[in-house]
Amino acid sequence: MGENIRLDYDNVHQQIDGFGASGAWWAQDVGGWDNLDDIMDLLYDDQEGIGLDIYRYNIGAGKPTIASDPWRTTETLEVSPGVYDLNRDKNAVHAMREAAKRGADVVLFANSPPARLTVSGYTSGEPNGKSNLPPENEEAFAKYLVDITELFVKEGLPVKYLSPINEPQWEWKSGQEGCHYEPEQVISLSRKVALELEKRKLPVKLLIAESGAWNDPEYTLTMYKRIMSDDVLSKAIDAYAVHSYWSSAKDKEIAAEYFSQFDDLLPLHQTEWCEMLNGNAASMEAALVLARTIHEDMTILSVSTWEQWLAVAKGDYRDALVYVDPETRKFGAAKRMWSFGNYSKFIKPGYRRIEAASEADDVLVSAYASPKRDETVIVAVNATKRAKPIAFENLKGGKTEIYETSEKSDLALVKEVNRLENYELPPESVTTFVIRGGTFSFL
Repeated sequence: MGENIRLDYDNVHQQIDGFGASGAWWAQDVGGWDNLDDIMDLLYDDQEGIGLDIYRYNIGAGKPTIASDPWRTTETLEVSPGVYDLNRDKNAVHAMREAAKRGADVVLFANSPPARLTVSGYTSGEPNGKSNLPPENEEAFAKYLVDITELFVKEGLPVKYLSPINEPQWEWKSGQEGCHYEPEQVISLSRKVALELEKRKLPVKLLIAESGAWNDPEYTLTMYKRIMSDDVLSKAIDAYAVHSYWSSAKDKEIAAEYFSQFDDLLPLHQTEWCEMLNGNAASMEAALVLARTIHEDMTILSVSTWEQWLAVAKGDYRDALVYVDPETRKFGAAKRMWSFGNYSKFIKPGYRRIEAASEADDVLVSAYASPKRDETVIVAVNATKRAKPIAFENLKGGKTEIYETSEKSDLALVKEVNRLENYELPPESVTTFVIRGGTFSFL
C-alpha cells in the first residue's frame, strides 16, 4: 500500500499564472548563437523541453559600470535621451522574440537607471550603498523605462509587466548593475512609472517591488500595505512580486501569516531565485533543492508564478537551468532544469492548486487541477535516499502518465496506468502524475 496522499478538490487555493526565467545577462551573447533555437526549445517548448511561459527581459542600463565579468555588463538601447536602437541589444532582443514565439509572456525589468541619471556616474551602484538615483531624475528614468516598454509593445512583443526596481534593499556598490532605494523612493519612483504607463494607455501592468527576500519586514511585508494604500499604485498593479533568496520555510510561514490579514490579497509572484552556491550545478541534489523551494513557495505562500533567476549561465555556480561554454558554444541542461519541468511542463496558466495532504512527512506533495476540470497534476518530491511507497485517496480520473526526474531520468515518461492507486517513488526523485478524465468542480 504505502502512506496516503489525499486530495481535496473542494479546498482550492491560488490560480497558477506561469513559470519562467530571465534573460540576464546570457542572452546578450547566446542570443546570437546558431544553436539558440535548441536552447530555447529546451526552456520554452512544451514538447521538446520544460514549457516555460514567462521570459524576463533585462532593460540594461549600459556602461560605465564596475563589473569584472563581461557577462555581468549590459548594453542600453538608448542612443540619446528619447532615441533608442534595438540593434544595440540585438542578441538579447532576439532571444526574447524566440521565447515569445514559443508562447511566453514578457516581463521587462531594470536593475539600474542609465549612467547619465545616476549619482555615481556608474550603473553598478553608489560607493556608499545609498540610492544612485537622485529624486530629480525619477521622472526621466520613468520616461526611459516606459519609452522602451512602448517600443517593445509596438514591435508586437507580448509585454505583460514592467518592473522598474529590483531588490531595492541591498547596498549595490559594484560587481553588477544595481541600485539601492529607500522605501519612500520605492513608492515615489513606482508612482511616476505608473502614471507614465497610464498616460500612454499601454496594456502593461506595473510589477513591484521585487524585494530580495520574503523575510524583510520593511521592503516585503509593510511595503505591500504601503503600495495598496496608495491611490495610484493600487490601481496600477495586479500582482505583488518578491524574490525567494535567503528565505527559509519558517520565513515564508511568517510572510504568509502577515499577508493573511488582507481580504483581497493580490496574487503573489515569486520572480527570482537561485541557490547562491558554488559547486556542482548539474547534480540531482541541486535539483531537489529547487523542487523543495518551488513546493514551499507554492504551498506555504500560494504564489501564482515561480521564476528562476538565470535561464542560462556559464561556470560552476548553482544559478541557472542550462549551462554553456562560450568558447565551444556547447550547452547542456542541469538536472534542476528537468526538476523545474516537473512543474512547468504540466501545470499551465489557469490551473488551480488544490489541497493535497500527505501522511509521509518526508514526501512533499502538491496538486493542481485544470480549468476544464478534467485533469489533475500531482508533483511528489522524495529527497530521501530510499524508495517511498505512496497510495492515493479521493483521486478523480483514470488514465495516468508518470514522469520522473532522478539520477537516471530527465523528466522521462516512465509509466502509464489506466488508474492510479499506488506508486513507489524512487529515491532522490521528483515525480509528476498527470491524471486525465474524471469530473470535479471548484467550490
